[in-house]
Amino acid sequence: MRVLRRNGIQCEAWSAQTAKELYQQISRDEGKKPSRPVTHVVISAPSWVQPGSFADFSRRWPDIQFVQLNHSGTSYLSIDKYGLKNIKEVSALTLALHNVKVAGNNPRFVKWVADALGVPPVYLPNLYDPTTFVNPVSRRANYDPLRIGSFGAGRPWKNLLTAAESAVQMARRMNVALELYVNTMRPDGGQRQIESRAELFDGLAHTKLIEVPWALWPEFRKTVATMDLLISASFDETFNVVTADGIAEGVPSVVTAAMEWTPPTWWAEPWDPSSLTRVGMGLLHDRVGAIHDGRIALSNFVHLGVQS
Repeated sequence: MRVLRRNGIQCEAWSAQTAKELYQQISRDEGKKPSRPVTHVVISAPSWVQPGSFADFSRRWPDIQFVQLNHSGTSYLSIDKYGLKNIKEVSALTLALHNVKVAGNNPRFVKWVADALGVPPVYLPNLYDPTTFVNPVSRRANYDPLRIGSFGAGRPWKNLLTAAESAVQMARRMNVALELYVNTMRPDGGQRQIESRAELFDGLAHTKLIEVPWALWPEFRKTVATMDLLISASFDETFNVVTADGIAEGVPSVVTAAMEWTPPTWWAEPWDPSSLTRVGMGLLHDRVGAIHDGRIALSNFVHLGVQS
């Protein structure tokens, strides 16, 4: 929202996760008779608002464009309840209705929808505010203890166990103590991943598994700022806000090639802890240079996103 407004696009963020809530929000906004009426409503997940509601919205507000935005890669849809079903049905609606669109935040999804479903989707990449970058980027002469952040919900595609395995390996290679910071569990699955990670740390000398409660974004960024390194070895995540938070706070991330916008020197193989470790140790060796590369990559990505 900050990026769009700075580029002259008036927008708001609404906390609405059901069709009923969204209907009420649009109706309230309509009742205020603003000087600039709503022209587009982007619903940032394919599972929250059902296809029938898109049809209802289209008829009720014919001058508003309604967009169903997929928030990650095509593989991630395996854990998004009704995700594929809703994308297919809303894609069909785009052929019948003038003001309903399907969108994706990455080129892979956009190409797949165009090829497989035969409709032209919209490309709406994530935007992050580069003006929030914190300077100077701090240096540490001594990584003991090594503080690594592995943040996110415990969903299988997040690959949190491999991140933990790499963190243990990295600390052992560096001959330092390890503090691995993770988020507390959310009620959306991933119990076995969290249990297996706890099994890894149980009784393991010189290691600590530290749970961080879910927090508002400004507070979370303060936590990110205390890390030496972040690991987000997701199999199919396309943006990952935690990685962008790290770039803003001066902390590099080990990621995978699924995040095409990041520097290739940050990429590792998600199924190989040793690959994550090798990349992570390289980033720690030139932490300031890694952040310089990351900030260029993120700034370019945001610039191109605004232009698109």
